[in-house]
Order: sequence, then C-alpha cells, then structure tokens
Amino acid sequence: MKTPEFIFHSIVISLTTLIIFSIWTLITDHIEQNPLLSIMFSGIISLGFYRFIYTILLIIFRKLKCFKKLILQSSYIEGTWVGFFIDNQNKPKFFVEIFEQDLSELIIKGKSFYDSGSYQGTWISDNVAINSRLGEMTYTYKASMIGNTFVNPGIAHFDFERKSKFSPPEKMIGFSSDLFNPKKLKAFELKISDKSELDHVKCYQKAQEIYNQYKDNI
Repeated sequence: MKTPEFIFHSIVISLTTLIIFSIWTLITDHIEQNPLLSIMFSGIISLGFYRFIYTILLIIFRKLKCFKKLILQSSYIEGTWVGFFIDNQNKPKFFVEIFEQDLSELIIKGKSFYDSGSYQGTWISDNVAINSRLGEMTYTYKASMIGNTFVNPGIAHFDFERKSKFSPPEKMIGFSSDLFNPKKLKAFELKISDKSELDHVKCYQKAQEIYNQYKDNI
C-alpha cells in the first residue's frame, strides 16, 4: 500500500513535470540555439518549481480536509474521538481525544473524566505508529492525572473498525497500559467530528452515550 508521503510527492512531481514541459514547448527555439544554457536553466527551474508546488500543496493539505483525506486515505484519523476505558476497579472513565494529523506526523491529546463528569487528567503523544494495511495503531504517551504527583508514561494499542481496508477508521477498540500500573485497561472510542475543537461537556455526554451503547461489546 502506498504511503501518504509517496502519494503527496507523486502529485508534486507530476505537476512539476507538467509545468516544465509546458514551459519547454514555449522556449524550444531558444533551447536549440543555446543547448548548454538550456541544461543549466532546466535544472534551476525544475528545482524551483518543485519547491514552489510542494509548498503550495502542503498549505492546501493543511487547510482543506477533502485534500487531506485524499492523500491520507485509510490513514486519515484527524479530528475528535470520544469513548471510555475500564479502570482497575472495573468502572468506566470517559475521555475525549483530539488527533492533530500532518503529512507524516500525528499528535494525540486526551482528557479523561470520572463518571460524575469531574475532570481526571490528560495525556499526550507525539510518537504514533499507524499501520493502515493491518488496521491498527500503537503509541506511547505521557499521562498526567490530578491524583498523581508524577507524570506516568505508558503504551496504547488500538485496532480499527472500518468499512474496508481502504477506508479510514470510524471506531477503535484496544487497551492502554501505564508503566507504573501495567494492567491492560480496555478502551473503546468513536470518531464524532473531523474538527479538533469541540465543547468538552458535549464530548463527555457523547462518551456516556457511547458507553451505554457499547459497554456489553468489550
């Protein structure tokens, strides 16, 4: 399966080639009269146009969700996800995760809440590995909970639930495990928006709904 970086650079190269070829047809007479100059000119203009097109497409990639989806394809998970995990006392904790995705980088920012709705803590990860072919994601994180006096590192693994191997995931099921509490905590989450800035109270309420709907399935 082609990576998003491969797809992106292929588009940049194709557009660069098309533009250079178009320019070449306009200056054919000058090229025939100055063959040495044309070689130098072709190298300079090709590199310049490549960098220009790369920069423009990268801006478009970051601004337009439809273009980002086209490039990332089955790896696209950017947006807001909500769900729950089962703690050591076999009680649910609700959470919201924001996925900030770039061409070759993914940052995960999470917040968790007790079943009463009160704030429990946060975690963050910038070390994420997505295997879109197998439909899974693994990442390490640093968790900072209100009740702890330390930052707790850990690892999480999730399997995608999707329509096909060519589709981005809509749900994920997996586990997380803290370094200082190695028990695997089962978790389930569902994507509710492509946006990354949503009201946390509404996200918490949605997470409760998801728990009531899927609690018997994990």
